[in-house]
Amino acid sequence: MHQSGIRRSALALALAGALGLPLAATPTGAQAQAQTERLYSINLAAQPLNTALTALSRQTNTPIMAGGSRVTSHNAPAVSGRMTVQDALSRLLAGSGLASAATPGGGFAVTAPESGPAVTTLAPVLVTGRSQLSEPYAGGQVARGGRVGMLGERDVMDTPFNIASYTSELIQNQQANTIADVLANDSSVRTVNDGQGSVAGTGDEFQIRGFPVRNQDVSFNGLYGMLPLRTIAMDGVERVEVLKGPTALLNGMSPRGSVGGGINVVPKRAGDEPLTRLTATYQSDSRFGGMVDMGRRFGENNEFGIRFNGSYRDGDTAVQNQSNQMGTAVIGLDYRSDKLRVSLDAGHQTNNIDAPGDSGVLIFGDNLPVPRAPDASKGYSPDWGYSKSRDNYGVLHAEYDITPQLTVFGGIGYRRSNNRYLYADPIVVGSEGELLMRPYYWPSWEQNVSSVWGARGKFNTGSVKHEVSLSYSTFEQRAGYYDYYIFGLSPSNLYDPAEIPKPSTDGLSSSPPRTSLLKLPTIALADTLSFADDRVQLTAGVRYQTVKSTNYSYTTGQETSHYDKSAVTPAVGLVVKPWNDVSFYANYIEGLTAGPIAPAGTSNAGEIFAPIKTKQVEAGVKVDFGSVTTTLGLFQIKQPSGLTTVSDGVTRYEMSGEQRNRGVELNAFGELARGVRLLGGITYIQPKMTRTASPATEGNSAVGVPRWMANVGMEWDPSFAPGLTLTARALSTSWQYQNLENTRRIPGWTRWDIGMRYATRAFDHPVTLRAAVNNVFGKDYWSSASEGYLRLGSPRSVMLSASIDF
Repeated sequence: MHQSGIRRSALALALAGALGLPLAATPTGAQAQAQTERLYSINLAAQPLNTALTALSRQTNTPIMAGGSRVTSHNAPAVSGRMTVQDALSRLLAGSGLASAATPGGGFAVTAPESGPAVTTLAPVLVTGRSQLSEPYAGGQVARGGRVGMLGERDVMDTPFNIASYTSELIQNQQANTIADVLANDSSVRTVNDGQGSVAGTGDEFQIRGFPVRNQDVSFNGLYGMLPLRTIAMDGVERVEVLKGPTALLNGMSPRGSVGGGINVVPKRAGDEPLTRLTATYQSDSRFGGMVDMGRRFGENNEFGIRFNGSYRDGDTAVQNQSNQMGTAVIGLDYRSDKLRVSLDAGHQTNNIDAPGDSGVLIFGDNLPVPRAPDASKGYSPDWGYSKSRDNYGVLHAEYDITPQLTVFGGIGYRRSNNRYLYADPIVVGSEGELLMRPYYWPSWEQNVSSVWGARGKFNTGSVKHEVSLSYSTFEQRAGYYDYYIFGLSPSNLYDPAEIPKPSTDGLSSSPPRTSLLKLPTIALADTLSFADDRVQLTAGVRYQTVKSTNYSYTTGQETSHYDKSAVTPAVGLVVKPWNDVSFYANYIEGLTAGPIAPAGTSNAGEIFAPIKTKQVEAGVKVDFGSVTTTLGLFQIKQPSGLTTVSDGVTRYEMSGEQRNRGVELNAFGELARGVRLLGGITYIQPKMTRTASPATEGNSAVGVPRWMANVGMEWDPSFAPGLTLTARALSTSWQYQNLENTRRIPGWTRWDIGMRYATRAFDHPVTLRAAVNNVFGKDYWSSASEGYLRLGSPRSVMLSASIDF
């Protein structure tokens, strides 16, 4: 069956459920035959056969008749991949002595040869409203699609961009604590700063395609600035979606102007089956914790849902003298009907780190070499330092189908973050690790309000299909901070840290006044035109973005600077599918960053520059082999940069420089063979600086951008040990320059992670035991570099967990 036919069948099932029609109605003979031949993306964990059959029925909307003691007593293996229901049943029933047969109504019956058909029917779940998430792909680690900004949910094969959507199954199985742990699976992404182990003001900071993406620019169901400021815990997270490359049309300008890519977090929702899951956790050296995940649905058709996730972790980390306390509570309420969908998400996160680790070693001297990486488990920071963060947020979202072809939507959210940092910056001053430690205290707060309103419609003009999206969104951020309270300098050494006196913060205010105001109103319109039975899809759109930014003195409250500029950013994307499982794609899209203001000392001091446009062109191909999908993309991203020039004795500040990143990405995910799963990729980037106005830097490599990055993860379910899964992952990064003159660089590094998990039953309840070791060989390395900074990789750490479902 063609994919378009499959989609029409799925839509028919959804509409039938929404209208309350019986989904198990008997189809015609032709329809029943088509249903038995249809391929589904199946994702079933190892579990008792009766629950596995129920899950298969739900995943495929297929009635399955089963029952009896042999069904309840048999443990079924994990089954994943793209296959027919019959193939999935054959795998589930292997070794049970049971068989399956198609029934005249398009379903299946599980039978024992000596007893005939069973009598219990596992009917498919009533589908109410539209599906909000793409189904997991074979292997269950990545979804078949994800949110593409204002374009909505799209299948990866129908998207003219490179996207990856990591599932809650991956999050749980890898024991991911934060979003940085999830993104460690992507070869296009590198973590520049780890907010869980440092006090750097940016918290988590990533690099996508060689350009920075800060934690503050991660969106929550499409809204910017709603998630915790420094680091995002994975409690309550269903998906982490990554869209690579600039996203101005799709998402609007982000608060910090990140252009390397877009990261979106999708919250958990209550499923149709009740869920109560308790998890106990351990992380080296002595950090223990507990987690609860509960979901229930209510109403005649399960219209109302509630999902609660809570956790608390506390204790010593793998870094000497460092401890980390984190508590989270996240609740998601939702209502769904045939036309209306409403959700409310609210959360709290407290994150306290004592004796924080690496926030970056500062190195400025031109003649200083890059020091050898110290022992990551020892640390070099004073044990009196701390980072204290508290975040509260809430987001309300609604969609309403005016007609089957027209949907209106809206959402609004709020987040407040309060932070205090006491730390000492290490500054390299010698070739043998000599340091000057610069203690400082920095309190700050941030308050955001974000909203989005719009409509999506479908219509035809002759044989051409249109999917039109109109979106208007706002973002307003009020923030307060003081300049750093600095307490002088003290000598130390990177390899033999000295005792640094703790500075007194008595009398220092921890409640700064408002010092900045940022507003980002924007409107966008896009249309996807589909031709030739959806084999050719052209997306075109334009966004009008305004940037308003005002800074205030924290001593007088007077305005010190004001910025008010606008920009128009277009985008075009093309998908061509010569065959059902092959997509060629191309795009042109831009990113936006607030323009600079010419500094004092230049002839044009005070000149306000328009928002900086970062421009990308990309082309590639995606191939779905059934249980494995590969993507190959070539891209070029150009970003203007500011520099000071001198001509005829006149000094000016101009936007005449440029960073140009050209690269190739190869990614693969899915199930290579039964019980063997792959998730990985390799990325090559040429980061070149041009028009720098200096012979010493012209044509040099951009700072902190590695040429090669590779991530390869494998999972294996050995047939001789049902329920057991063995995992291994390698992350490799080539050398990268630490300064624009390219006279200093950090060496490349490779990190190995291993793990295992075991699914079984205890007291008649599903239990999963997990163990993992990250950086198994205990390698000490500089993980990233930036102008003036070096950041240390994480030490070896052990993670254990045990989950039980009730």
